[in-house]
Amino acid sequence: MNADSPFDQLAHQLHAWNGRRRFRDALIWLPRGVLVGLLAAVVVAALARFRPLLTNQEVAYVALALAGVGLLAAGVWLLWQRHPLPAQARFADRQFLLKERASTAVEIHDGVITTSPLIAAQQLNDTLTAVRQVDTHTLLPFRLNRQDWLVILLAVVLLVTAVLLPNLQEAELLRQRGIDKAIAEQINQLEALSEEIRQNPLLTDEQKEELLEPIQQALEGLGEGGLSQEQAVATLSEAEAELRSLAANNSAEQLRQQLQQAGEPLANNPNSQSLGQSLQNGNLAQAGAAATQLADQLPELSREEQLALAEDLMATAQSLVGTDDQLAQQLAQAAEALQNGDIAAAQQALREAGATLQQRAQEAAAAQQANQAANALGEGRQAVAQAGGQPPNPDNVLPPNDGRAGPNDSLGQSPQPGPGQGNGQGQGQGQGEGQGQGPGQDGGQTGGQLGGPGPGGGHVENVYVPEMRDLSGFAGVDIELPAQCRVNPADCGALLNERAAEFGNETSIVPYTQVFGDYRNAANEALQDDYIPLGLKGYIRDYFSSLEP
Repeated sequence: MNADSPFDQLAHQLHAWNGRRRFRDALIWLPRGVLVGLLAAVVVAALARFRPLLTNQEVAYVALALAGVGLLAAGVWLLWQRHPLPAQARFADRQFLLKERASTAVEIHDGVITTSPLIAAQQLNDTLTAVRQVDTHTLLPFRLNRQDWLVILLAVVLLVTAVLLPNLQEAELLRQRGIDKAIAEQINQLEALSEEIRQNPLLTDEQKEELLEPIQQALEGLGEGGLSQEQAVATLSEAEAELRSLAANNSAEQLRQQLQQAGEPLANNPNSQSLGQSLQNGNLAQAGAAATQLADQLPELSREEQLALAEDLMATAQSLVGTDDQLAQQLAQAAEALQNGDIAAAQQALREAGATLQQRAQEAAAAQQANQAANALGEGRQAVAQAGGQPPNPDNVLPPNDGRAGPNDSLGQSPQPGPGQGNGQGQGQGQGEGQGQGPGQDGGQTGGQLGGPGPGGGHVENVYVPEMRDLSGFAGVDIELPAQCRVNPADCGALLNERAAEFGNETSIVPYTQVFGDYRNAANEALQDDYIPLGLKGYIRDYFSSLEP
């Protein structure tokens, strides 16, 4: 059988019709695939209008992606359709009204139908004659579905409108994404901070565990997902407060300040010069090693040197009473033992003092690490609080003092401090200390002025005032007064009959740095022990953080 055989002519025509059929199907189904993708994009764009889901630009990208996916899916489906020759013959019979001629010819050729060669040849010739008379362009035309294209056009118009018109949800979406990004950054920072604490060789295992506990709690809280900005700020604030409390409990700053004077007698003694200088420099670890070394050198000292050393140790011990009673007692025991000639007891007491100094050095390292961690958490809290592209409300920053009293004016402010009294200071606002005789320093600085610290120190930045919060949703405590109180409040005690105090021209002479810690500690205790709405804790911490001297 050669290429010009009648059956080959029939097969060639069936393949041509099948190709035309596939092209017709492509003109129908490829637009429908695009249509399905665009309709899905319209649904996404509608959802983005009712909830913070996507930005307008992202809606455009999603629409293009979904349309491309629909087009690709339709193309893959069309390519997946395979039509063997018998199926092509049956399609030709249906489409071109060949009355089963083509399918019969194929079945006779394939042996499905058995007949004589003469009948087979006559049937094939009849089929070819019918095939040649088919008007292919009329019976198998290329047409576009107008309804599909109209819906596509409508979907495109809706999507273009959705992309061009401003979306009220976009600002909230960007804000929430900024918050989520800030929270993710804080999680990474907390993990790095945890690793830094674990690798700190100056800390004991107990100190590491104590410092890691609030950080791990913050990590667990931030890792839950779905946190609001207020909840994330509150989580970081609680961890920061715990770390600052640990830093305060382990702080050796007061001891170091006292040692600057207490170590002078030992520094002037040639035999204890190393110990005294280490104490004066605040190097507690080196001082502990020097105390142990001095204990080993005691037997080599003459009696006069031992008595002189005992006198210096006693002077140092007396200076430390009230600051570190344990260390003072150990140094006093060493001095008494030296005075009594008991070298072994003096050595033991000095070694105990050295161990105490080493312990204080570890506590100081823990306090320093806790302070660093708390500062990092404070910066992270501020970053989360300011995330989302919402800068602080300028109305929440106090303006410079205009001479009118307000709730944030400094305590005891006066326009011009007079001679003999120092500048008063209020809530970290610019006056500092400076009491004594003579005119106050920089008298032109008033207590109510923001950002203007006097030479005595004070707050140098604008005080942050939290935005107004609606507390109507929080349950209060109902208090019912007795009947006689409602009739005559004077009969119910002084609290119901008090009058507002009338203030004169009082001024404050207490240094700001001495009172701020008490107020801050009281606020931290209240945040930990009292019930305060979660959303307000961060604002309270922000307020006291802004007042740091």
